[in-house]
Amino acid sequence: MKFNRINSRATLALISLCLSCAASVLAQDATQSHEYSAEGETTIETINGLRVITLRDNVFVRQGDIELTGDVAVLEYNQNNQLQQVKLNGTPANFEQLANTDSDTLTGDSETINYYAGTQGIVEFIGNAHFNQPGTTLSCAQIRHTIETGATSGQACSGSLSSQSN
Repeated sequence: MKFNRINSRATLALISLCLSCAASVLAQDATQSHEYSAEGETTIETINGLRVITLRDNVFVRQGDIELTGDVAVLEYNQNNQLQQVKLNGTPANFEQLANTDSDTLTGDSETINYYAGTQGIVEFIGNAHFNQPGTTLSCAQIRHTIETGATSGQACSGSLSSQSN
């Protein structure tokens, strides 16, 4: 069996080009990991080095398994165009973290929702706040939930706790 000699420089250049293309596709996926829409006015501006997008009327924002809906949303992006924070107002503003089953879905609503899209992911419900997770229902003046750890705290709360099967 006879093998042809392969030009190593050409092979390295081809491999480098393929890796560059793959990195470009991955970078595009990272910047497109969320979506938003609104039926009303949308404004985009730069404030203190942050890109700020304001959405009005029937607002929808999704990042991964997190969905937010409300009347007005302000999205803040860092200099790398990564979503940092969403401030959402509504009557009410709504939060939903989709899960594999409907029984594992987290939901909440309040007058204002602050969603911090950092590594732990934090959501704050402010003003007439309600939060539901499997086995727990809370009604509070204010609720703070850390998505990564599942820790939840509230101010001036009432709620219920039901048994869960393990």
